Amino acid sequence: MKFTKQILIFVFAALASSCGTDEARLTVVNLQSFPEKQVVVDTLLAERLLADSAAQTQTFAAGSAKLARLIQEAATLRENQNPGNWQAFLTGWEDFRSNAIATGRTPLSAGDSTATDLQAWAQLNIGLLKLSGEVRFADAVEDLLYSSSMPVLTGAQLKSVIYTHIDDQIFINLPGSSSLTHAHTTGGTVKLIQETSYPATNTILLKCESTDKRYLDVFIRIPSSAVNPTVTHGNVKYVARPGEYCQISRKWNTGDEILVSLRN
Repeated sequence: MKFTKQILIFVFAALASSCGTDEARLTVVNLQSFPEKQVVVDTLLAERLLADSAAQTQTFAAGSAKLARLIQEAATLRENQNPGNWQAFLTGWEDFRSNAIATGRTPLSAGDSTATDLQAWAQLNIGLLKLSGEVRFADAVEDLLYSSSMPVLTGAQLKSVIYTHIDDQIFINLPGSSSLTHAHTTGGTVKLIQETSYPATNTILLKCESTDKRYLDVFIRIPSSAVNPTVTHGNVKYVARPGEYCQISRKWNTGDEILVSLRN
């Protein structure tokens, strides 16, 4: 287990340090969702969500051939786990994001994108994030969560991606008032709590509650839109760059607090 853990740490450290530098190659990571009951979404965040029962089930709109093609290509990547022409896929993905889906910090317009398309786009990016661990896909999901003029993500979708993991490596993919209770592989539980009113504010306080000291590798996603971000624990500063994960590897215990500031 220790040897496997060391390999995983190396893989993700390499992934974080090389983010955006080798777009032609797909690194298959396969992040896992937590059981839904282990993730709690606070009221502030829940107000932005679509009821699971209201999710669209109809087919795509006539103008969604590009989206349907992207979904098929992503399914092939997941099935074969073959890097293939990753750059070509990303070119199509970037084109769709720029031209068919309004992004940025302005409200999304339904425009040419039906509610069904937006939900399919959300699910596509959730799957791509879990497959590759690339921040760009979490950026796209965050846009849908916080910038859409209509609720797009369901509670089940959000809970499947706001926190992901491989064993005791925890990935905080989306900022939002919520908590995760993780069953540690050595026994006991570690609860991580995000206290924030993001995006009204640009700070997140990450708190820990634990049955005992437990070692975790926690990776906090720093959005590509962040400006001079900082991640601190008391006087300790961690490396935080826009468009990457900030890695915090330590023994976590009740009372630990990490302050994340996304704009300074």
